[in-house]
Amino acid sequence: MSMHPATLSVPASSRSASWVQRRVAVALLFILVTTGALGLTLHRLGQPSNLTDIQNLFVLENPDLIPTDSWDPMIAALGWLHEHPGENVYDGVFFQQHIKFQYPVTSLLPLEAMRAAGLLTLHAFSRINLLLVMATAAGMAILMLELAARLKLPGARDDRTTQFLLGGLGFTATLCFYPVLKAFSLGQVQVWLNAAFVFACVALLRDRRALCGALLGASTLMKPQMSLFLVWAVVRGDWRMAAGWAAVVVPGVVLAALLYGIAPLVDYLDVLLFIGRHGESYYVNQTVNGLVNRLLHNGNNLDWSAESFAPYHPVVHAATQVSGLFFVLLGLLWRRREVGSERIGAFVFAGVCFTVGSPVAWVHHFGVLLPAFALGFLGLMESGVRRPAAAVAILCVAYFLAGNLLFWPVNRMADTPLNVLQSYLFAATLLLLGLLYDLAGRHDRAAVPLRAAPAAEAEPVLTATAIAPPAASGAEPPLFVDLDGTLLKTDLLYESLFGLIKAQPWTALLVPLWLAGGRARLKGELARRVEIDPASLVYNPAVLERLERERHRGRRLVLATAAHHRYADAIARHLGLFDQVLASNDALNLKSERKFEAIRAQAPSGVFDYMGNDEADFAIWRAARHGIAVEAAPAVIRHAGTLCPLETISTPRRSRPLLILRALRVHQWLKNLLVFVPLLAGQKLGDPEATLRAVLAFVAFGLCASSIYVLNDLLDLPADRRHPRKRRRPFASGDLPLDLGLLLIPALLAASAALSILALPPLFLAALAAYAASSLFYNLFAKNRVVWDVMLLAGLYSLRVLGGATATAIVPSFWLLAFSMFLFLSLAMVKRYSEMDSMMKLGLEQAEGRGYLTADMPVLQSIGVSSGFLSVLVMALYINSPEVGMVYDRPQALWIICPLLLFWIGRVWLQTHRGQMHDDPVVFAARDKWSIVIGVICAVVLEVGRT
Repeated sequence: MSMHPATLSVPASSRSASWVQRRVAVALLFILVTTGALGLTLHRLGQPSNLTDIQNLFVLENPDLIPTDSWDPMIAALGWLHEHPGENVYDGVFFQQHIKFQYPVTSLLPLEAMRAAGLLTLHAFSRINLLLVMATAAGMAILMLELAARLKLPGARDDRTTQFLLGGLGFTATLCFYPVLKAFSLGQVQVWLNAAFVFACVALLRDRRALCGALLGASTLMKPQMSLFLVWAVVRGDWRMAAGWAAVVVPGVVLAALLYGIAPLVDYLDVLLFIGRHGESYYVNQTVNGLVNRLLHNGNNLDWSAESFAPYHPVVHAATQVSGLFFVLLGLLWRRREVGSERIGAFVFAGVCFTVGSPVAWVHHFGVLLPAFALGFLGLMESGVRRPAAAVAILCVAYFLAGNLLFWPVNRMADTPLNVLQSYLFAATLLLLGLLYDLAGRHDRAAVPLRAAPAAEAEPVLTATAIAPPAASGAEPPLFVDLDGTLLKTDLLYESLFGLIKAQPWTALLVPLWLAGGRARLKGELARRVEIDPASLVYNPAVLERLERERHRGRRLVLATAAHHRYADAIARHLGLFDQVLASNDALNLKSERKFEAIRAQAPSGVFDYMGNDEADFAIWRAARHGIAVEAAPAVIRHAGTLCPLETISTPRRSRPLLILRALRVHQWLKNLLVFVPLLAGQKLGDPEATLRAVLAFVAFGLCASSIYVLNDLLDLPADRRHPRKRRRPFASGDLPLDLGLLLIPALLAASAALSILALPPLFLAALAAYAASSLFYNLFAKNRVVWDVMLLAGLYSLRVLGGATATAIVPSFWLLAFSMFLFLSLAMVKRYSEMDSMMKLGLEQAEGRGYLTADMPVLQSIGVSSGFLSVLVMALYINSPEVGMVYDRPQALWIICPLLLFWIGRVWLQTHRGQMHDDPVVFAARDKWSIVIGVICAVVLEVGRT
C-alpha cells in the first residue's frame, strides 16, 4: 500500500475555466467598487454621480425626474411641421426660435406613430427608454457570451458558471456606465441608438449581416452620421449589410418625404453645416471641437446654452474638419480586408471613430464604447495573446474615466490652460482605440481565428491546369508561387476591372451585383469580358530571375493564385516556367485557406516552399518548409518570419509619398492658373478677397483634376505600358498598387467638393461639377474619337476660366469666351500633334487608344495654327470695340499684345513641329522662358492700359 497522500486530479480545462471566472469576477468587483466608492464620495460632497443617475433609472413616478432633453425639441418640431406643412422647419425652429432640434425629420417618424396611437407623452417616452436601457444591458450580456465563444475562452460554451459571470459582467457594466445612465437621465434618443448598436454587433457576430445593416439603417434615420456604416460596408464589399441598411432607410426617407415634403430633408444640411462651423465649448462635448474651443476659451465651457452655440473661430473650424476627416477615414479603412465575423473588431472600432469624429459628441453619445470595452477585456484573455500589465492598466484607466462622472473636480480648472482635463472622456476614448489597435496586432501574431470554424460544406471543384510535363523529381520540394503582387507587380482583378470600365462603361455598373455573388463570380464575369495580354503586364524581374534558376535546376514550379484561371493559364504559357497552375474559377476563389488546401492536395508529403507577398499568405506559410516574401510590408515579414524560415526578395523603391505626388501630376496644376484669367481681365488682381477665392479655386480644380488623372492612368494601363515615357508612371510601372488608386479618386473628389462647398460660391461648384463630368466623359467615351476629343480638351481649358469667373463673381465677357475658345482649340491640337509625332518616331501609324493616324498630322497642324491666329483676331477686334473703353483708359497700349501673341503661337507650333513640345502646351508655357517673358509683358501692358 502506498503511503503517499492521495491527490485530487483537476482537468486542465476546468483550471482554465476557473482562471477566466476569477478575472471576470475581479472585473465585476472593480466596476462595482469604483462606481460605488466614487458615487458615495460625490454624494457626500453634494455633487451628482453615477448613483444619482442609477436612481433616476428606476424612479419614474416623480415628475421632476422625467427627462425631456430630446423629446421637447422633437415634439416642438413635429407640432411646427403640422402647423406649417411644406415650410422650412429648421429655419422656423432651429434658427429663429433657437430650439436645438438637431435631428433629421426622419427621426420624427416614431413620434408620428406614437401620436397616432395616443402615446405621445413624456411618461411613455421614459418607459420606452427604460425598456431600451434594459435591452441594451441584456444585449451586452449576449455580446459578452458571443465574443468569448468566438475567442474560444475556456468555459464560454459549456460552463454555466463562466457564462453566468460573463453575462452578468456585461449586464452590470452597462447599468453602471455613466454615458448610458446619462442618456436615460436626460431623456435622450441616444438610448435607442445604444441598443441598436449593441444588437448590431451581436447580429454581425452571428453572421446576420442584413439584420445588422437594418439596425444601422434604423439608427441612420435618427442620426445621419450612422450612414457612414453604409460606406463601411461598401468598402468591404458587404452587400448584405448594405442591402439591410437600404431596406430600412429608403422606405423611411420616402415616408418622411410624403409626410413632410422633400424640402426638410435638404434643409437639414444647413443645420449640419452650421454645427460643423461652430460646435460647442460646453465641457460635456468630448471631441476635438470641444477641446479646441475650450483651449481657446471660445465660448462658455461651464454653462450650456439652450439657444446658442460657440462663436465661429477659424482655428476651431479647421481643427474640426481635419480631425473629423481623420477619424472617419480611420474608421472606414482600418482592417478593411477582414471577412465574416472577424470584422467585429473593425466594426466596433468604426463606431467609436464615427462618434468621436463628429463636431459635437456629448457624454451620453459614448454609450457606443461598451462593445469596445467588451472586446478589449476579452481580447486580453485570448489564448496565445500576451497580456502586458500596461495593457490591463490602460483598459482599467479607460473604463474608470469613461464610465464615471468626474467633471466636478476638473471643472475647477475651466478658466486655466489645464481645462484640457475637461476632455478626460475624449482621452479615455483615444486610450481605448489605441488598445484595440494593439490587441488586433497581438491577435494576428497569435494566429488564432476570432470566429468559430465554419461548418463543413461542399467545396467547388478546383481548377488545376497542367502546363508542362512534370519536372524530374529531385531533392527539392515543389515551389508554389503566388501571382498578384508577387510574380506580377500588379493585381489582375483590378487590371480586368479597369479594362471593363474602359471598354464597356455601362456594363461596369453590374460589378456590385457580381460582387454580391462573391469574388469568384466577379472574377469569372470580368474574365469572360476582358482580355489581358500577358506580354503587357509588369513582372517582377527579381522573381523571374529566381524562377528561371529554379527551373534550370529541374525544380517543380506551380503557379498558385487567386486570379482567374483564364488569366493564370495565359500567363503561365507566356512565361514557360511552370509545370502546373492552381487558380480560381467561376465558383471558387482560391485564396488563403482554400489555396492552402489546394497546395496540400498537390503536395501529399506536406513538404513544400511558398512564395507570396501579403497577409492572405499566412495560412500557407504556416505549413511551408520554407517561405519567400516578395516586396512584402515590414509587418508581413515580421509575422511570416514567426511562421516558417523566411527569405525576402525586395528591390529599391522610391518613396511612397513622392510616388503618390507623381501620380497626382501636381505639375499639371499649372493649367489651373487659368482661373486667374478673369481676375486679370477684370482688373481685380489686387483685390484680396477675390484673389483668395481664385487661389482656393485653383486648389479645388487641382484636387479634382488629380482625381481625373489617377482615373485616366488606371484606365490607360495597357497603352501607357507601351508608351516610351508613360510606362514609367507609378501605376503603369507597378510602383503603386492599383487599389490605392481606387481610394485616391473619391478622396480627392471629396476634398475638392468640400473645399468648394465650404469656401466658394455655389456657382463655382456647378462649374467644377461640369469640369469633372466633362473629364469623365472624355476619358470613357471621347478620348478615341477624332475631333470630339480636341473639342472637349479645349472645353476643359475654358471651364477653368469659367470656374475662376464664378469663384470671383466676375462675369466673363463675350470677347474672353471667344478668345479662349480659339486659343484652347489650338493648344488641344498641339497636344494631339505632339502625340502623333512621338508615334511616328517609334514607327507606329496610330497611337494606342486614339482615333488619329500619323498621316493626319498635317490636318491637325493646319487646324491648330489657324485657330491660334483666329484667337489673335478676336483680341484685335476686342481692342477696337466700344467695350474696351469701359475697362481701359488707354486701349491703344493693348495693341502690342497682338504681335506678341502671333509670335508666341508661331513659336509654339514650330516647337511642336520639331518634336520639342511637352505633352501639355499649358505646362510647356508655364516653364518656357519666352512664354513667361511674353506673359509678363502682356500683364504690364494691361496695367498700363488701365492706368
